[in-house]
Amino acid sequence: MTEYRVGIYIRLSLADEDTGSGKAESDSVGNQRELIHQFLDRHPQLRAAPRSEFVDDGYTGTNTDRPQFQALMKELRTGAINVMVTKDFSRCHRDYTQMGNYLECVFPFLGVRYISVNDGYDSDDYKGVTSGMDVVLRNIIYEAYSKDLSIKTTTAKIIMMKQGKYIGSFAPYGFQFHPTVRNRLMIDEESAAVVRRIFDMTLQGMGSTAIARRLNSEGVLTPGAYFRQKNPGSGRFRKASEKNGWTAASVLNILHQYEYTGALVGRKRYKASLHEKRTVPQDKADWIIYEGAHDAIISKADFDRVQEIIRQRPRRASGTPQEYPLKGLLKCGNCHRTLSRVHSSAGYYYRCTKSKADEASDCPKGKLFTEKEIEGIVFRAIMQMLAMCQERKKQKSSLTLTRKECIAACVAELQRLEQQQERYKQEKFRVYENFSSGTLTKDAYLKQREEIDSKLAAAKVEQEAQEQLLSGLERQAFQDKAQEDNVFNSFAGATELTAEMAGTFIKEVLVSSPTEIEIVWKFRDVFGGHFGTKEEEVDNG
Repeated sequence: MTEYRVGIYIRLSLADEDTGSGKAESDSVGNQRELIHQFLDRHPQLRAAPRSEFVDDGYTGTNTDRPQFQALMKELRTGAINVMVTKDFSRCHRDYTQMGNYLECVFPFLGVRYISVNDGYDSDDYKGVTSGMDVVLRNIIYEAYSKDLSIKTTTAKIIMMKQGKYIGSFAPYGFQFHPTVRNRLMIDEESAAVVRRIFDMTLQGMGSTAIARRLNSEGVLTPGAYFRQKNPGSGRFRKASEKNGWTAASVLNILHQYEYTGALVGRKRYKASLHEKRTVPQDKADWIIYEGAHDAIISKADFDRVQEIIRQRPRRASGTPQEYPLKGLLKCGNCHRTLSRVHSSAGYYYRCTKSKADEASDCPKGKLFTEKEIEGIVFRAIMQMLAMCQERKKQKSSLTLTRKECIAACVAELQRLEQQQERYKQEKFRVYENFSSGTLTKDAYLKQREEIDSKLAAAKVEQEAQEQLLSGLERQAFQDKAQEDNVFNSFAGATELTAEMAGTFIKEVLVSSPTEIEIVWKFRDVFGGHFGTKEEEVDNG
């Protein structure tokens, strides 16, 4: 007689969650628990079986990225639990194709008995046969319900926004959650003081960079670092630290937040689709704005004056974007930010925007990197590389197989390996069918499956080796004679750096000082066989 060990799985999504302040879990979790325990108490085979409970409170059923579900699956795989019970199919999974995979493949293979109480489903009733059309249709209905629920949830959130209720998971910088009124913000005086200072300094005529420099010099925490200090256990802003510092961009972000006038601004972004976490920007005309939702940090008059000041600041002339050889390629060697190109009476030079705003930054300071000097260094490095490539080309011995023939051989071998793996997979499926129909014992099935898996693994290793070989052949720049001749003919006689030349050879240029520039090439270069090389050049006048 089978010794049953029951795993009770309970799930509630945020869409129907009714947890309020003071509640450890939602009422629906308790309802599911009571329903399942009553069912087990009446079941003749399972009433005396030991029970373990796994609860995911506030997790969607459209994927399996749920901690307690994964914990239960681990117990099922090890055999510690051999019966899984849920209220209905949707508690386990709302995607009908995935649920079907669990019912038809995963649970039978693990020897797990699955019971859905409200659906009247017990996998013991379907041994040796499929679970029936009724189960498939029910799962399709759950999938449709999941989509409908998503629409209803979004609609409910929009209604709450229009009622002036804050539905975000975290309070914006300058605010905190109200201790007694749900979905309400209140002013956090410590961070709000920084917001007021930023607005006051702007009204006094200070620019964003100057404000950032002053905040950094005083050691004022950025919004991200402040959040981490107040919420050390949270994963949000995990990369933020005191060392990041304020920038002109972070100051402007504060100045543009209309929420500081006491309004709620919602629906700035929306979810791309049901099964995606990615969000996309919403048109500003479709934002939901509710005035007077909470106390204001900044008066609306001051906010409007600041926006006018920002609009009146000098801006770069619009029109055709300026083109220059190293556009977008120059980065700070310390913080890896793109260097800013600045014009002066002496010509163009580059500087790191972080060092401008943060005096304590380790980034190089001042007008150190003149465009003419950097372009000269990069141009000489490219020409030296081309000369060395030409020399190596002359010294190459003839090969038994050309690069083209090697690639063709690799492709043919990869096709053979793919066909071989497909045969192994078909063989594995046939063995599983024999096991499901009862013509093959479990021990024999496991043995044959292990042998097939071993063959599949060996074929996979061989395939990966061939793919690496093929990738290496395809990466070998200038091995093909026609390509070599084309590149050398294009740039061999060049007298100065061009955007085409820089874009062909260079991924980025890291500038740490006028005498230390690191060029990261787009291909395996000839300077020692690695992807980046440091070019150091000292101008002795």
